[in-house]
Amino acid sequence: MKKSFRIIKFKKNKPVLQVKNLSKSFEGRPILKKINLDLYAGEIVGLIGPNGSGKSTLYGAVIGQYKVDTGNIFLSQKEITSMPIHLRAKMGLSYLSQYRSVFNMTVYDNLLAICQISVKGSEKQKMIVEKLLNEFNLQHLRNIDANSLSGGEVRRLQIARTLINNPKVILLDEPMAALDPIVVQDIQKFILKLQSYGCGVIVTDHQVQNLFEIVDRAYVIGEQTIVASGKPKDVLKSNKARELYFGSFEN
Repeated sequence: MKKSFRIIKFKKNKPVLQVKNLSKSFEGRPILKKINLDLYAGEIVGLIGPNGSGKSTLYGAVIGQYKVDTGNIFLSQKEITSMPIHLRAKMGLSYLSQYRSVFNMTVYDNLLAICQISVKGSEKQKMIVEKLLNEFNLQHLRNIDANSLSGGEVRRLQIARTLINNPKVILLDEPMAALDPIVVQDIQKFILKLQSYGCGVIVTDHQVQNLFEIVDRAYVIGEQTIVASGKPKDVLKSNKARELYFGSFEN
């Protein structure tokens, strides 16, 4: 897939998300050490690394699932390091799990249920749902039980659902995993579509080529810290990243 033309040019003066010198351990075992990461509005950033490198832990720290040992997290220049999960979500932080997490109801009601929690006014709620059904190619599935959807259809529904709260930042955890190649291309297009909403997006995936086709920059985690960062072509040149993760991968 060739990355499409980016409509929005993200400004690099004020990151929408900042992680500064973040460290986290579990029962005395270090998982993350002095992680530094920036994300700008409208930017798509890849987060890659071996299994067990700490990607999920970093996501958990950012959304508030885990309390960090040291370091700070900022959303729109406001510190959220000690803020509970629901307040971070209210401020504009959204997260899509790698797991098949949908409600046992129709596609329409999966979207409406979130709207009813976070959007005032039934007419506005319905308008938002219809807009998302159209934009994420879900209209023909509106009355289908979400548990009957294919993997790609579930991903489209989950991505659409993350937009209901008008997020500033969306964390996507392996949204292209276990999907057929043609479906992966479809999901790539919908991830790129998020930039039209002005969201900053961080996405993980073990298929490096799939990820590098859609990201502006990438961070590589290894040995509990960031070992390389930058544009995909630059990250691939990192000897440390090759040693710990890419191996003989060629661009």
